[in-house]
Order: sequence, then C-alpha cells, then structure tokens
Amino acid sequence: MGVANDRIFDGRYALDVQVASSLSSPIWRAMDLSLKRWVNLILLPTSDLRSVKLLQECQLAAVNDRRDVVSILDVISDGKITTAGDSNSQDRYVGIVTEWLEGETLDRLIIRRGEVFPIEQALKQLGTVANTLKHSHSLNVFHRRLRPHNVIFSPGQEVRLAGFGVDSALLGPDPGDGISQDIKGVGQLLFVMVTGMWPLGSVDSLPAAISDAANGLVLPSQVHVGVKPYIDRIYQRTQDGTFTSMRQVIDALTVGEVEESESLQNRVSRLTATSVTWTPPQSAKSNRVRSTLIAALSVLVFGWVGWQLLTSNFHRSDSAIDLLASPLPSASVSQATGAIAKVVNVTSYDPLGDNAENDDQALLVVDGDKETAWTTVNYRKADMSGKAGVGLLLDLGSTQDVYGIDIDFVSGQTAEVYVLNTPQPDLATAAKFADFDPNEISSSMSTTTAVSGRYVLVWLTPDLPKADSGEFQGGIYEIRVRL
Repeated sequence: MGVANDRIFDGRYALDVQVASSLSSPIWRAMDLSLKRWVNLILLPTSDLRSVKLLQECQLAAVNDRRDVVSILDVISDGKITTAGDSNSQDRYVGIVTEWLEGETLDRLIIRRGEVFPIEQALKQLGTVANTLKHSHSLNVFHRRLRPHNVIFSPGQEVRLAGFGVDSALLGPDPGDGISQDIKGVGQLLFVMVTGMWPLGSVDSLPAAISDAANGLVLPSQVHVGVKPYIDRIYQRTQDGTFTSMRQVIDALTVGEVEESESLQNRVSRLTATSVTWTPPQSAKSNRVRSTLIAALSVLVFGWVGWQLLTSNFHRSDSAIDLLASPLPSASVSQATGAIAKVVNVTSYDPLGDNAENDDQALLVVDGDKETAWTTVNYRKADMSGKAGVGLLLDLGSTQDVYGIDIDFVSGQTAEVYVLNTPQPDLATAAKFADFDPNEISSSMSTTTAVSGRYVLVWLTPDLPKADSGEFQGGIYEIRVRL
C-alpha cells in the first residue's frame, strides 16, 4: 500500500502511476489517504469544455451502486494537485474517483487468448451485463457508449461493467436515446465476443469486421465461421430496433444459451417480445388419429370393392353397393372427461438459480390440502433479483389430453402455464396454455381443444408479491390438471 505522497489531489488522493486507458483523459491509480485504499482517479482540467458534462453525468451515475458496476465513489468539481514544495498550483481539475479493480478488460482478454469466446459462455456473461444495464435503466442511468474496455473480468471471472457517466461524456455518446444506445451496445459486445472483431470499425486494439456484404448490416456469421443463425438474429434485433427494452435482450440471450447447450437439462428460456400470444392449438395427436383411420378405412373399402368386381366378372355386387351406401365410421375425437389428472411427481424448476427452489415443498401443491403450500425463496426485489422466473414441473406419468388448469395461489401472482412433452422445456418454441391474472388468487383456465403432453410447467414470472417479511415471495397452495 506504500505510495509516495509528493502529488496529492484535493488534499486526499495521492497519485501513484498513470494507467493506460482508451479515454482521452489521464487516469491514475491513486491512494485514498482517508480510507487507505486504491482508487481510480480520472482528471480533466476545468478549462476543458467536456468538464461540465463529465461532472453532470457522473453525479447522475453515482446512484448506481450495484455490485457488478464499477462504482463512482467521489465527484470533485474543482480540485488541484499539490506537490511537495509547491502548494500554489493554479491548475484546477474535475476529479472522478471510481473503484480500483484488479482484472482484465474484454479486449485485452481476447487479444491475450488469441481466440473468441465459446458461444454459451459469451451469452451467459452478456446476460450479466444486460441485467446490470436493466437495473441501471430502472434508476434512469444509461451507459450510452459500451465498448470492450468497459467489460472487466475480475480474477474470479466475475463480470463488472465500467464507464457509466465517464465514457459518453469524454468520448461522446452513441447515436440514439439511452435505452437504444445500450441495447445496440450489448449486441455489439456479443459480436466482438463471438468474432474477435468490432462491427463498426477498429476499437480498443481489436480489428474492424470485414464482410462481402456490400450494403446493410454485417452479421457475425459473415466474418467468423461457426457462428449460429440465432446469434445473427439476436445481433440483428439489437441493431434494427426490434428490441425496445433490456428485458427483451435478456430473454433473447437466455433463449440463445438454451439453444447452444448440448443438454437442455436444467435450462430454460425467457420469452421474448416476439412470442406468440396463447391461442388453444389443435391437438396434433387427434388430427393424426383421424387422418390415419380415414385413410385406412378408405383403402379397405376400395380394395374390397375392387376384389368383388374382379371375382364377379364386373357384375354389380349388392354387398359392395350396400357397403358403399353405408356411412363410414367417424374417427374418434378426444373430448374432455372432467377428470382430474393423477400427478405422479412434482419438482421445483429453478434452472436460473440453484435448481432447488424449496423442492421439498413441491408435492404440497397436489396433496389436496389448501392449507399447505409450496413457496419460492425470499427475494430482496420483486423481479427475483434479475431471474426470468421459477416454477413447478408436474409429471402426469404419460401423455394426456389437457383441457384445463386450476391454480390456487398464496397471493396475487403473474404466471404462465405450458403443457409439454419434455422435462427440459424450451419456452421460446412452446405454446402457452394460459396466462394467469395477478389480481386473482384462485384461477381456472380451460380450452375446448385439448393440448397433449406429459408435463405441465407452472412458471412464476417476475413481479413477485410482497411477503409479510418485507421481502418478495411467490407461492401456490394447489394445482389441478383437468383432462
């Protein structure tokens, strides 16, 4: 911690060494003499026209104290550097003090490794970045100029985001409003992580993307082999205005992570804004049965008639006429029985957490007792601390035609229900059976056309109700699946 105290800014911060930076302003590692800790110190002369903007932006950004943000610790509007033997310096500076973080920026990591990120890893780490930005947007704080040097990997590979209030003030913001700037920035970070190139020219010592595309958007797959089509789609939607909120970006990144995973076990996707609103689908099973029966009967009838004609020297066969005159039997069509499905197992479904969301309580939702309940763990925030959801997976034991779902919630709760043929659901492609109104504690949803599947997923979405403890928690007393 030793540092020479021959240059001190504002009587508190002892300058140590100047740090290499992509910013057009000196950055120092400095010792906070009051708290005895290293900090980053950005200095800009007050005579610089950007100093007012830097001061304003950093004062606004300082409210963003989330752990995965490199926090602004102090903002000094008018300070000077004093040196040993010279306390009369006339130079005045705006000083921005941020955390000193040991780690490696995204651009340096790519250059050192000499290779791009595995797609699943890129999606996961960008999901952290997007969640950080979503929280920032809730505070009306925007980054406005995301670049590879803003993404910092700590020695434990924790992802931290730097540059709030600083980069846009010193280097100028990207075009657009705050939300669209950050959405485009996340897409461009995805581009660089899977290609090693920046899509809009050379940035942070990384090369510019080169493509044969004469016009339009350059896609990641055009400049790097092995990039999947869904990566192109995510990138394109971040750039063309399809995504209008950071929540939609998070959903898309999670869906992409599911698609990339070799095993979908313990994975789930978040619905994107382009998901289809639920309408009861026709039962594929019933349609196949009907078509197969009709085709089989047609073959039998016409084959028998042909045999009769051949064996009777083409004389009319009364039996054939009688058969043809008789109506064909109609194929059986599934109808609701009114029975309640026997659920053979219930497990908590928490692929975005620790996979054990009070799993020991899961069977309580089918015990017939409205006094017992499964609940989520307590969350500090209604948005489940950034998770897309958590739920329960009911196993019906075999494929069933589901006509209705009844749910008794502990309190008003937003929820979605899916009927599936796999215990590893991909909600990006699955059709929703129902949405539940957060204003109703007990709800029933039904359809006149069955949805076939062995598994029923009840998925509690963010916006949890507040519990008596002051934290946020969802819960379900009973679930009934009607056949």
